[in-house]
Amino acid sequence: TPMVLYYLKYSILDAARADCTTLFGGMTAEDDRRDAGQHVEIVGRWSTVGESAGFCICRAESASALHAWMLNWSSMATIECVPVVDDNQARRILLRQLGEEDEGSYTVDYSRAISGPKPGESLFWIEYQFYSDKREEGTTIFARLTKERDEADAGANTCYGRWHNLGTGSGAVLCSSKSEEDLYTWASHWMHVCECMVRPVVTDAECRKNIKAKPDFADKHAALMAAAGKKKAWFWR
Repeated sequence: TPMVLYYLKYSILDAARADCTTLFGGMTAEDDRRDAGQHVEIVGRWSTVGESAGFCICRAESASALHAWMLNWSSMATIECVPVVDDNQARRILLRQLGEEDEGSYTVDYSRAISGPKPGESLFWIEYQFYSDKREEGTTIFARLTKERDEADAGANTCYGRWHNLGTGSGAVLCSSKSEEDLYTWASHWMHVCECMVRPVVTDAECRKNIKAKPDFADKHAALMAAAGKKKAWFWR
């Protein structure tokens, strides 16, 4: 069954922050698979812990399957969800509109999208939004990027994946970098056509490692799971 690619942006409700953080911190990769269900594939998820928020890229066989998963968390978080395309899909669409589809031979490898940062670097999530009067110019520049020009554009930063909402002229980028100067050098190449919001993020594994390192985590998690057992909550299954 074909699966649709989605971009999720979530924010934990204030009243649920403590329990949601504790619950998430105690989950394993197997818990994640059981939570998402057999019809949803989590490509990657990245957290901005200070905001009790984060981002996720996933695939789902149907909107129903996607919403069944989000329903597990809807009492604890607000979750925005939109279908997106990756670089390769976006370029095919845009080059076709420009009548240049035969020239689009550059294929981006997304196998590193779930990678952690390189040694000595951190992960960053960049949300971009083209200015309304620069949208056509910006998308055309992107569509015509070659592999060499794309890598030169990123400079000292490593791009692990980009996902695009062509309906709004916006999207998101996952990269790793060693400095703020490198990050904003890259962003400055695009500042005449779009805004870029850059946030530091951590993977699920790193986020859970930090949560579990807190001295009171074990007691909080045990109490939460005991209460969940009495309520027969979904995460007790």
